[in-house]
Amino acid sequence: MSDMTDEERVLKWPTAEMRRRVCEAFCGHLASGFSIESFPDADRKTIRYYAEQFPEDFPPEKLDEAARRGLLEWEKIGKEGARGDLAKFNASAWSFNMKNRAGWRDRSEVEAWGIWGGPDEAGQIDKFKPRSSEEIALGVMALLTEKDSRRDDNGA
Repeated sequence: MSDMTDEERVLKWPTAEMRRRVCEAFCGHLASGFSIESFPDADRKTIRYYAEQFPEDFPPEKLDEAARRGLLEWEKIGKEGARGDLAKFNASAWSFNMKNRAGWRDRSEVEAWGIWGGPDEAGQIDKFKPRSSEEIALGVMALLTEKDSRRDDNGA
């Protein structure tokens, strides 16, 4: 189906009523937790074409809601599994699924804390890391040496 031309896509569901029925079916599919790729009546390109060309029959807010409901289904599975309410729940498989489905990723401690606002500013945390006594001694020596070298340059 991905090799269809725009003209063939229009002919697939030529009336507004047909498009609305397909939209309902598609939204039900997404809301059940299934992906766009597994919709049996059309591929991603065809759905995108209809959503762009016929927004009155494929309302963006309805498509967004269906996608959120589908994600909610998967989050419910994770919640029930974490509670121990699902027999044979595989947390690793669920986590991998959510990383792919919802764009989840593992976060560093800094990101999880939310102190610096994001990974770009995470380097600033190094300033507050505990230092070994050797690092402290080297720092003090550097300061003292710098102070002494300034006196020599000034003739004092």
